[in-house]
Amino acid sequence: MIRRILPLAIGVVLIGSAALGTIGWFACRIYVPEDMCVVLIRKMGEQLPSGQMVATKPEQKGIHETVLGPGRHFRDPIRWDWKLVPLKVVPAGDPSTWEIIHSLDARQRDALRTGTFRFKGEFPQIGVVTRKVGSEPPPGQVMVTRASGMKGILREVLTPGTHKINPYVYEVELHDAVVIPAGFVGVVTNLFGEELPLMIAPSPAPEQQDEAAESTPGSAREIVSSAFVRPLAEVGQRGTLRDVLQPGVYFINPKLQKVTLIEIGFNEYSQIKESETANYRIGFPSNTGFMIRVGVTVVWGIDPKHAAETINEFGNIDGVLDKIIGPQLRSICRNIGSTYAARDFIQGEKRELFQRDLTQELQRICNSKHIEILLALVREIEVNAPSSGVADGEPTEDLKRTIQQSYVAIENQLTKEKQRDAAIVRAQLEEATKKVDIARETIQAETRVMVANVAAQGQKEAAQIAAQAALEVATIQQEVAMLDAQRIEILGKARTDVDKMKKSAEAEGYKLLVNAFGSPRAYNLYTFAENFQPKSIRLFYAGEGTFWTDLSRFEEAGAAKLLSPPKEVTER
Repeated sequence: MIRRILPLAIGVVLIGSAALGTIGWFACRIYVPEDMCVVLIRKMGEQLPSGQMVATKPEQKGIHETVLGPGRHFRDPIRWDWKLVPLKVVPAGDPSTWEIIHSLDARQRDALRTGTFRFKGEFPQIGVVTRKVGSEPPPGQVMVTRASGMKGILREVLTPGTHKINPYVYEVELHDAVVIPAGFVGVVTNLFGEELPLMIAPSPAPEQQDEAAESTPGSAREIVSSAFVRPLAEVGQRGTLRDVLQPGVYFINPKLQKVTLIEIGFNEYSQIKESETANYRIGFPSNTGFMIRVGVTVVWGIDPKHAAETINEFGNIDGVLDKIIGPQLRSICRNIGSTYAARDFIQGEKRELFQRDLTQELQRICNSKHIEILLALVREIEVNAPSSGVADGEPTEDLKRTIQQSYVAIENQLTKEKQRDAAIVRAQLEEATKKVDIARETIQAETRVMVANVAAQGQKEAAQIAAQAALEVATIQQEVAMLDAQRIEILGKARTDVDKMKKSAEAEGYKLLVNAFGSPRAYNLYTFAENFQPKSIRLFYAGEGTFWTDLSRFEEAGAAKLLSPPKEVTER
């Protein structure tokens, strides 16, 4: 019985499991695409407290803060509901589109000062997150942290990328990241933090305050620097930080900190006549009563290590120009220029002296404010007659023309003197050139004579050496001939002696042979027998009874005769 029921029970369990899996797959499955996320909404559970918009506990009813990312998720559709919302994308930018300008023109500098300048290109962005639900922050606190659960702007920012953000809890606002290109630094100002007390700034020198509040036609009103300045802030304090940002990309919360771009290097500030209606020349009277109007261009800059102090004291670059460089430039021009005569501004030497004094005095004053002055260049000078007013005065061309003509006459006289001196020098040069040519010819002639003498002496010595060599060769040849004669004589005598000795030896040999054979006749017979060759003799047989027939006997008798021993010869 159990064996029959057990397979049936297992089958029922498997079928039930498959049915539940199928129901769960189709009814409880949540598919989230790759560019979406899911906000969960609990349909039943504990009611939210009064004023609370989002559930902070899993068992609470309502919208939950946690979201589900792309993928497959499973939730009970009876207790849960969900809503697809797009992911928040913070662009990373495209560096290939960046157009970084390392040297700004006048219009771009104006936009930079007003905070409206932007580099072209797709730069990275950041997301400033504001929490819309949660507990109220303490009074006066605007920035909160994500972990605090309070309403307000989060200190943390969203960096470039894709983020799962619950739109019912957070609001994201995109801002450009701080991009500091080469040639710039960023001065950071904390917008929140501990408040620092104001400090009394050093008061300007009396000569710097002269005519600071005055205004002249065509020039901007001068502004005196504030007597109070806030010190540089440290971390956690409100104000301008001492450390500046070097070139790079920074993800800074613009609600928390402000970054001011400062162009490094020298800039130009001009007080010149741009048009008939925009005349910014600096006017002052000379010590002779003439009204002088000069156009000046100042080349100035800020050292990066003092950029924070400058922005902290003056706010921006416009403050530097309006409160320091512009007023001091006009004040110094009036103070120094009133000690010169009108003609001094037309003469070159006096004008350069005025420009040098102006530059040095402006450098001295601006150095105390950490502003570097490279040069104050006087570009335009206009002299007005003393009878004319400042506003209606006309340039005094007669004075300039007279002074110029006098200088032209002086320069012409100097030119003539220089031409005369040049002619004298040319004559002296011509004379010296002729003397050089004469000396060159003289030296060449003397050189040729010396060369001829040296060549003749060399030929003479060569002939003497050749004659001496020939004499020595003849002497040596004579000695060689005598030696050859002696050699021939010795060789002839030696050959004679050798022949004599050889003949004597041969004679002695023959004598010994003769003595050996006993007598000369025996030696001769020996010699005949030794040299006798029978092959060369032919014998003819003629028969018996004749001389020729007995020749064989004769031959035997002759041989016997020859072989018989000789008789003793008696000596007489």
